[in-house]
Amino acid sequence: MTGSSTTAAPVPRPCLAALRPLSIDDSAVRAVSIIASLIVITLVGWQLSHFGIDRLWAMLPATPLFTLLLVLLYMVLPVSEWLIYRRLWGAPPAILTPLIRKNVINDLVVSYGGEAFLYGWARARLKPGQAPFGAIKDVAILSALTANGVTLALLLLSLPWLTELVPGSLTWPILISTITLLVLPVVARLFATRIFSLPASDLRFVAGIHLGRILATLVLSSLLWASALPAVPMMFWVMLQSLRMLTSRLPLIPNKDVLFASIAILLVGHDTDVAAMISLVATLTLALHLLVFAVLLLIDLVQSQRATMAIGASEPAPARAHGSTN
Repeated sequence: MTGSSTTAAPVPRPCLAALRPLSIDDSAVRAVSIIASLIVITLVGWQLSHFGIDRLWAMLPATPLFTLLLVLLYMVLPVSEWLIYRRLWGAPPAILTPLIRKNVINDLVVSYGGEAFLYGWARARLKPGQAPFGAIKDVAILSALTANGVTLALLLLSLPWLTELVPGSLTWPILISTITLLVLPVVARLFATRIFSLPASDLRFVAGIHLGRILATLVLSSLLWASALPAVPMMFWVMLQSLRMLTSRLPLIPNKDVLFASIAILLVGHDTDVAAMISLVATLTLALHLLVFAVLLLIDLVQSQRATMAIGASEPAPARAHGSTN
């Protein structure tokens, strides 16, 4: 028996295989992706038709700062998740495409439906024996817990204004939601070893990225609204951000931006510039979803066509019969 202690060899991180065009083995995945894109485009188009494209265009602020902030706000989430999966999987920037699709599915179809899509996407590209379920699960849980903490802080910060604005009928729902936000982190802390799969260093990194992403979203959203309505006090936007964060914590509810817009309009009234601005941002987000999914659908169709052509070109030509010529 030797005096030297033995240490277990470090477990290698899963690495994404080279991103490649979908092959014939991925035909079912490609077909589902195209069908899902068509469904989302139909849903978004139907919602936009009720708002009116002409009305939307007339409401757009003339300043280019508004457009820049809107695009940055739209890209904060997928870019932050790319940073996470670059550490966990060594993912290249090309993963932004499925991450954007995942976020649109979560926003418009059903919460965490996008995680199921990302799981299927990563499962097809990770090395055999390296399941992505644990990483996706931990990232989603930490995102929810971090958002809960920020929501509680915003609620406490804007409590004096909320008590004046929120009607009494909403007091109990908000109180129950707040208690839920307090309980979930405690439960996660008590059962952390059973809930999480990633090492502690990775969990801290993921939580830090989530916190930075949420703070960046809050700042960009407030700047977006303030760029269009500079006369509105900044504290009013902070209060609305609290309501938005609280709305975003509701599970299994798609299109939470539109739900938030409806609640905000109910509180501030229909005939106000604030109500118009909130409706505008929610509708523009829908329009961006429509544009993004249309582009992704086009990419899927092009890849499908290329895969079909490649298969046809690789098949050997039938042998010709050699007959005698007289």
